[in-house]
Amino acid sequence: MKTLYILGSLNMDLAIYGEKNPGAGETVRGHSFRTGAGGKGLNQAVAARKLGIPVRFLGAIGPDAFGQEMKETLAKAGVDVSDVKTRDGISSGVALIEVVKGENRIMLDLGANETITTAEVDSFLKDAKPGDLFLTEGENNFEATAAALRAAHDKGLVTLLNPAPADQRFVSLLPFVDVLIPNETEFAILFGGANFENAKDLPSVPTLIVTLGKEGSFIQTSTEAFREKAPQVNAIDTTGAGDAYCGALAAFLALGKNVREAAHLAGLYASLKTTKKGTAIAMPTFEEFASFLEATKAS
Repeated sequence: MKTLYILGSLNMDLAIYGEKNPGAGETVRGHSFRTGAGGKGLNQAVAARKLGIPVRFLGAIGPDAFGQEMKETLAKAGVDVSDVKTRDGISSGVALIEVVKGENRIMLDLGANETITTAEVDSFLKDAKPGDLFLTEGENNFEATAAALRAAHDKGLVTLLNPAPADQRFVSLLPFVDVLIPNETEFAILFGGANFENAKDLPSVPTLIVTLGKEGSFIQTSTEAFREKAPQVNAIDTTGAGDAYCGALAAFLALGKNVREAAHLAGLYASLKTTKKGTAIAMPTFEEFASFLEATKAS
């Protein structure tokens, strides 16, 4: 079976739910405070592993309780954590999350996530084989992300980039990207306000997938462009939905699905995730997703 290699972030989520977001200088009441292991990389890894594919993870944590909990979360999900590094003198990543009416706002301190070295990238990918997959995002240091995409591409891996948070430097890495997965806002930032629905504004990557939240996604390949609708669900927390999509997309590609099939299934998986609170903890299992598929077909 193909292996998914992830260079990704680990951030402890500190989340609070409320009825409105505070304005400048304003304090508002919230409720249901929770902590939980998260970060784009960790969330994507858990989602992909829950769908049954082998996952190896490269990331960094601080010598603190948050870091240990996040590493244990990955390990319990069955992710290979032998390349999760512990750094002295720096904290693990932390995400402060406000959730209001199902929508989230997030502030990050990436901490140890930004300390990955190119030597660690080379060691991580040394056993990767052509046809394996590599997935990364924007919550690690750019130098390591760039080195990893180049190395994975040169070794013949299928490379996926989720450019979040958006950084225009990612545009320089597109020659090494097989599947680019921004959301609508990230696409506009990367390409100077370009409209993904205007064919002349689209980047020259083999596959572009623009995620559109409850509106589904837009997919452009070398042979077709189409929209994928999202199902109607009772969304209570969208935090991590994009990560669920990316992890599931990689998993379904690893399982031999074509882009159209994988994008369809990933959209359903991400929608199901929004029906539960949390990030990694809310990633559906294979059994939960199979039940959801049956219910969706029957409705």
